[in-house]
Amino acid sequence: MDALCSPCLQQGIELLDSPGFSGRLQAVVEATRDWTFTFRLDNTWTVLARRLTGIGAVAVLLSWRWWVPFLIAASFMLLSKTYTTWLNTAFDKLLQSSASELRRARYVRGLLVQTETAKEVRLFGLTDWLVDRYRATWLSAMAALWPLRKQGLRPVYLCCLVMAVAVGGALALLVNDVATGAVGLAGVITLIQAMLALEAFGILGDPQMALGQSTAATVELTRLRREVGLSETHPAVLSSEDHQSEPSQEDRAVENAAFTYPTRDDPALSGLSLHISAGQSVAIVGVNGAGKSTVIKLLCGLYRPDQGTVRVDGADPAESPTARRRVAVIFQDFVRYHLSLRDNVGFGAIARHHDQRVLNRALVDAGGNDLLERLEHGWDTILSAEYEGGTDLSGGQWQRVALARALAAVAGGAGVLILDEPTAALDVRAETALFDRFLQVTQDVTTILVSHRLSSVRHVDRIVVLDPGAGIVEDGSHDELLRAGGRYAEMFTLQARRFAQAGSETLAGDESQEPVG
Repeated sequence: MDALCSPCLQQGIELLDSPGFSGRLQAVVEATRDWTFTFRLDNTWTVLARRLTGIGAVAVLLSWRWWVPFLIAASFMLLSKTYTTWLNTAFDKLLQSSASELRRARYVRGLLVQTETAKEVRLFGLTDWLVDRYRATWLSAMAALWPLRKQGLRPVYLCCLVMAVAVGGALALLVNDVATGAVGLAGVITLIQAMLALEAFGILGDPQMALGQSTAATVELTRLRREVGLSETHPAVLSSEDHQSEPSQEDRAVENAAFTYPTRDDPALSGLSLHISAGQSVAIVGVNGAGKSTVIKLLCGLYRPDQGTVRVDGADPAESPTARRRVAVIFQDFVRYHLSLRDNVGFGAIARHHDQRVLNRALVDAGGNDLLERLEHGWDTILSAEYEGGTDLSGGQWQRVALARALAAVAGGAGVLILDEPTAALDVRAETALFDRFLQVTQDVTTILVSHRLSSVRHVDRIVVLDPGAGIVEDGSHDELLRAGGRYAEMFTLQARRFAQAGSETLAGDESQEPVG
């Protein structure tokens, strides 16, 4: 799967958002993930060995009637070819026609067996409902596939008849030779065994079926690669020098960009232009649906704009691996790798993954130095309680690990650091403290913060306010936008009033709990 997934992700993630393509890709993934896929590949040698025994049988029968082994072998080969074509076609249809339904069935099955969903499944009593839904979804997928499998069987039956006539005719000829004394008892036994051995040119049962399934999966993988415009099957190997590019003083820019997600009709962005100077700290704020995260994904090169241009250090991050590696981002749903602390931090700068000085500095700057002291195996502790010797972290601790990963990316050459609402699960004070620390340790790096909490981003150099359908409606510093009395000032005042009221209510509640003296 690396032959497809790695280059595909380098080009962007648009296709992974397409239900049709992602369903077919998932079907191929499932076909190659099963342990039997490797077993099926080994069947190449099993099939080859069986074919070689058939060649020996041909040599034996040549001494009797030279044309008989070729006739029988041809009938077996015709049957094998027809059957293999039908089998591959049936498996292709499995990967294509029912991929979406099978994907849904696997998802429902996952809800029944995954640890993450076990609590709600039990509390809400969802077991029976999920079992029924899984059965119905799987049967729906199979009901569409079963008629397709029956198509094309008529040529297989016809070839079976041809093979039976060929073998039956050869046996009749051998009986005649025995009756006339042309072939003795020992010869009869040898020739019959040789005839039966010619089956090696025919259908070889499970080994051939398994090999056919592997071949079909490989063909579908090749087809998917062709559809995404990939030709080479070997992903590019990135050198450590590529990761440690020199800092650039060029601006980052989104120019007249428009973008619509594959699964939506309304555009997420329309004609947006944003220029960010090198070394500047910028906050992007706005209501839900304003396009904040979409701008970030364009700057990261995860998507290509439908129109307009995106530039990071003068290059398109969707096309240039160098420009893409200049950007590091912590998303709201950042990945919590079930790997060691070293891996979780070091992935930010994979070329310096084992540079202990880089890892230590990143963790300290992220405020996670006390975390290391609590881990039994230090940097080699697996951050998941699902593994022996591993441990899970709190939400705040994971935030610091993610921040350390982004800071490690600076050591690896990143010149743009982005926080795309990764602190939504934290309270206001914790988020403000984390953002302030982020700005403090990245003073010479271009930083972009995305947050709904305006109090957390007031210390940045510049604040950009987005509005759904209107793009950028305000642009300036915190003090400038407050003095302007526009959209930002209104939102900031409302949030400040709400937090003040919440604080007053908390204080009043605390006073009501005071004992009477």
